[in-house]
Amino acid sequence: MPDLRSFLPLVLALTLSSGCQRSPSAPEPGARRIVALSPGISETLYALGAGDQVVGVTDYADWPPAVATVPRVGSTLTPQYEAIARLKPTLILDEKVKQAPAESLTALAPLKVLPWLTVADVAGSIRELGRVTGREAEAGTLASRVESTLGRAAPADGPRVLLALGDPEGSLSSIWYIRKGSLHGAALEAAGARNAVAEDVPGPPNLPVERLMTLDPDVILVLVAGKALSPEEEARHLEAWKKLAVLRAVKEDRVRVLSGADVQSTGPRILDVVDKLRAALRSTAKHP
Repeated sequence: MPDLRSFLPLVLALTLSSGCQRSPSAPEPGARRIVALSPGISETLYALGAGDQVVGVTDYADWPPAVATVPRVGSTLTPQYEAIARLKPTLILDEKVKQAPAESLTALAPLKVLPWLTVADVAGSIRELGRVTGREAEAGTLASRVESTLGRAAPADGPRVLLALGDPEGSLSSIWYIRKGSLHGAALEAAGARNAVAEDVPGPPNLPVERLMTLDPDVILVLVAGKALSPEEEARHLEAWKKLAVLRAVKEDRVRVLSGADVQSTGPRILDVVDKLRAALRSTAKHP
């Protein structure tokens, strides 16, 4: 998830994997063997055409389909050290997360930690990935697309939108939302909307229902990662929101669910998310 991993418990999993992963042979001289502990980074490496250099990915990597055959090695907060060591990496790539055990990973291979939160962070990190993989031209093109697409500011009269993360439990006792300065926050603005949570709030991006009532956004968009939901499944996700009948967005039928494997991507698919957000906003617009 785009910036929620930093709030998950820091539990180091040091168990061996089940043995279903392939055992690599010794690396060829000069061959780059990359382990990517961030789904956004692994997705970007493949987008740059450097997938043949990737020998291990995070448990959360789901794109492109080719990653399904690549060994899983844990995550930023819970790397599987033994699994990583078996892959004999020449480079470990990860995104910058405060609680990540970076020092422990440096004992296995050189580690490069990249900022991966804002548009400027991601564009700069894409260019760095191009340098370390020999894909500078492709990285420059992709980074420019990220900057031009996500660098658009929302119009002053754009709708005030709460961009929330879907709750699989269907409970709204507290609501996880997307920060304004994050990658998805930029995608929301690029789609033509203002973030209903306009200020930078310290701590986890989590709203109590009482605070949501005060914000009273014009539109609520709910991101549900995974497979695209059927109309019946979408309806179930909307049930809890419809109980908050005092909200303008609920009264005016301006709550929408955006589902799919890409909606919470922090890799290049974020560019497609802008189009999805824009389409959802159009569906909530009033017609004369």
